[in-house]
Amino acid sequence: MSNIYARNVSEALYLGLMHLRTNGLWQETRTGKVLEAPNPVMTIYKRPEERVLFYPQRDANPFFHLFESFWMLYGRKDLAYIQKYNKRMEEFSDDGKTLRGSYGYRWHTYFGFNQLEKIIEHLEKEPNSRRAVLQMWHPNDLHLATKNSEIKDVPCNTQIYFKIKNDRLNMTVSCRSNDIIWGAYGANAVHFSVLQEYIASSLGLSMGTYYHFSDSFHAYEDTYNKCLPILEQKGKNEVLWYDSYLGWNKGMHYTPEHMFEEPDYILEDLDTWFKEDFYNPDVYYYNPFFKYTAIPMAFAWNFHKRQNYKEAIIEANKIISLDWKKASIEWLERRANNAK
Repeated sequence: MSNIYARNVSEALYLGLMHLRTNGLWQETRTGKVLEAPNPVMTIYKRPEERVLFYPQRDANPFFHLFESFWMLYGRKDLAYIQKYNKRMEEFSDDGKTLRGSYGYRWHTYFGFNQLEKIIEHLEKEPNSRRAVLQMWHPNDLHLATKNSEIKDVPCNTQIYFKIKNDRLNMTVSCRSNDIIWGAYGANAVHFSVLQEYIASSLGLSMGTYYHFSDSFHAYEDTYNKCLPILEQKGKNEVLWYDSYLGWNKGMHYTPEHMFEEPDYILEDLDTWFKEDFYNPDVYYYNPFFKYTAIPMAFAWNFHKRQNYKEAIIEANKIISLDWKKASIEWLERRANNAK
């Protein structure tokens, strides 16, 4: 097994691409040609809260990444909400209405009880426990895949382990099949680190290390080639040019805004969020992240859908969190330039 030690997701993608370029082997799969690492890979994030990507070659959609995280934390599986932010999600639905492998649905409902509540309750009572396991894979997934090889939606990430060390919450995610560009260093880095922050905040702890185990660590040919120029870029700080979190605070790293300052009201805020009453000034959020980051992003997204990029960028400039602000503005600017 190989280890990739990274401060954040930007560094992890850079190092992951280097690892595949140096060690990867081309393989044919049922979904296309991939460059795959010869052994499993463990990515170790020291600052998982630095979860936002800025590479123009990758063109990560920050709106989809954040709002999918909310969708998961709320335990939803409906296709209608999430495909508003990423139409390609319908390609993974087996019935055109739901995503049966939705992680959030499996955290909350699929196994007959809310696993997140039980994990928080368990770690409150037993902070030294090694039994805080969050399950996403079910034996029935293998049964269905055996019966029907065309089934689309079974979980790629299978289990998550939570452990408290030195008053910090560490998290280990286990993934059977990991596309590093769209998955591991894209959506996974966001929604699992948001989950880690949610559990940590609920326990009154800081986030610790995020370990991400990828049994099959790979990239699809087209997206791999598209992202390869990332490795050729150079900047003033030869090694750290890719780390956009550096230098925003007088040469020091920018510390992202806490998402959940009022942990007792996270679910209440999510309930309010999914009413989508964004234009009502009387709607109250306990956690400032929703009001000062998520809502301006929602306004910006709505203007983007109308192709009014001028107003979309005005709204994006109101975002308080510098990382989400930068990613949103740059993503919108690329679309505005393409629309000319």
